[in-house]
Amino acid sequence: MKKITFFLFLILILGGCTHQEVKEGQVYVVKDDDYMEEQVGDILNIEGRIPFQKYVNQSFVDQMEIDQILLTIAPNGKELYFMERIETHDFTQVIKGNTGEQVRIIRKDITTKDQKIVIQNIPFVSKVSWNIEGDMVAFGGGGILTIYDRKNENTIMKEKLAQDNITNFFWSPIDASKLYSEQQDLANGSIYYLTSQKKVEAYETREETYYKGKLDSNYYYGTKWDLGNGDIKTVILDKQGKIIKALNSGRFRDAYEKSLVLVGDGGFGLFYIKDINNSQEVITLTEEYIYDVKFIADGNIAYTTKAEDIEANLFYLNIVNNSGRQLKKSKVYGGSIAVLPDGKTGYISGPQWQQVDFVEAKLITDSLGEEEELDEIKDIYKGIRGAMITLYDFRMEGKENWNNLKKYFINTDSPNQWAYFDMENIFKEKVDTSFTGYYAMDIYLKSYAMDSGGDRVSVKVSVNTKHSHARPMMLDYALELIKSQGAWYVTGFSTFPYSTEENKIEEIVKETVEKIQMGKLFSGKLENQNITIGQIQFWLRGLPRLASNVESADAVKVFLQVNNQEKQEVYKLVLEKVNQSYWKPINLSREDLSSL
Repeated sequence: MKKITFFLFLILILGGCTHQEVKEGQVYVVKDDDYMEEQVGDILNIEGRIPFQKYVNQSFVDQMEIDQILLTIAPNGKELYFMERIETHDFTQVIKGNTGEQVRIIRKDITTKDQKIVIQNIPFVSKVSWNIEGDMVAFGGGGILTIYDRKNENTIMKEKLAQDNITNFFWSPIDASKLYSEQQDLANGSIYYLTSQKKVEAYETREETYYKGKLDSNYYYGTKWDLGNGDIKTVILDKQGKIIKALNSGRFRDAYEKSLVLVGDGGFGLFYIKDINNSQEVITLTEEYIYDVKFIADGNIAYTTKAEDIEANLFYLNIVNNSGRQLKKSKVYGGSIAVLPDGKTGYISGPQWQQVDFVEAKLITDSLGEEEELDEIKDIYKGIRGAMITLYDFRMEGKENWNNLKKYFINTDSPNQWAYFDMENIFKEKVDTSFTGYYAMDIYLKSYAMDSGGDRVSVKVSVNTKHSHARPMMLDYALELIKSQGAWYVTGFSTFPYSTEENKIEEIVKETVEKIQMGKLFSGKLENQNITIGQIQFWLRGLPRLASNVESADAVKVFLQVNNQEKQEVYKLVLEKVNQSYWKPINLSREDLSSL
């Protein structure tokens, strides 16, 4: 009798909600009053939820223009939110990695058709989540989180949210104004209290477990530090934060019914658990770095990884079915995925948005082969990508690619710049290549200057790397490139050939070489030898590493070519900056030419 009464009550509740035009595709399961107690064992007798919305009126979806993407429909079924591309050339600052296209979010009343801009000039949005009251919605993408109060029609805590690089987030299941966040290097990051406008850091709270996703109306996914093993575990929680079941190591990313996907440490590795009741059965989909991952229609999975193409800034879109079998692998422009509310269609970020049919597992708009003829800046970017990937494939994975060395590096005279020689010595001297595993790299342009002839360019780039078994690194490089036979090559690292400082150093080096030839320095080594000054390179001695700005350099390494009748030899001469005007010669050697 108890079940019959509850079932009738449930029908009344669902019947009373028929005015709502959009319903979440959830499986409703009727249980006895002792339902909560029954779930605490190893087996959770629940069906989970389907995180998609059904369209009652398809017309408002069909009315979206080519540069508009439907993000979500309000729980009351009366408003929709979509993002629209803002025309910008900021994405040209990204040489490798997710492009920096800018969007605006627009709120539209379905009945009146009135529109209002929620926010603009934010990155491509790849995740949307409503709070438990349905009066606030959070939009995330590109490390930026935006929270919108639909009743007061304003964004909340914009300045504080902008201070953090937020990679994931989820609302509290009991407090409509509380939101948990995740950062790139912090699985459990800041907690935001929107009513009080307060941000609490992880070390300021006693909450060791953060909510990350929804299992059903009673249970949630979360991440908790496993102090014994020093890693992050995904767990199942109730609304009071009690751990009901521990699952596996890794950060929670998405869920569908009783299935979920996790990423490994640092974002490397994608792990699929088909049934939370058999969480020990884990399917490893890839060990590569995951840029984005989403459940899509029918419980299939879409995720992005980097493409192998060394010269192009492309990604792979991978679609696998709910058994973990790959259905499709396509090259795409971006690494972020926006899934439409019904889960059947999506878009990929990038300089051109590409639409995906997730039901048929295919790209609807595949324009990779339709790109216009490359202009000069894109050819230069190809040279930079090729050179830096060749360098980092060796640094991070120990790969010596001599073919790429010839393809992307060159030595040149007037001025002397020996990037090819530098790379040869890096390969030969086997600098630390103890890392094994996968790495991901982003390259951003910081400055760019082409000479009047149009065949030489000076650039500064920032290179951010993540490795599956090492700490992330960020280094800036000053590169000199030259055009030869229609292609662009890197010819100098930190040489600054057109700077005032380089001209001063050149004079100091000439005087130093004269003293070396006279036997006045380095105990007469190279006395009376025929010496030609080669490449002058600027370094930071304390680190040591190449200087990205000539003004900050406190050491220089100069290659000296010693010529005699028998052979030619290359030495390195190192000078150290003692004060603002004095440079002291401190080393002359034929060893370790790749280092300072």
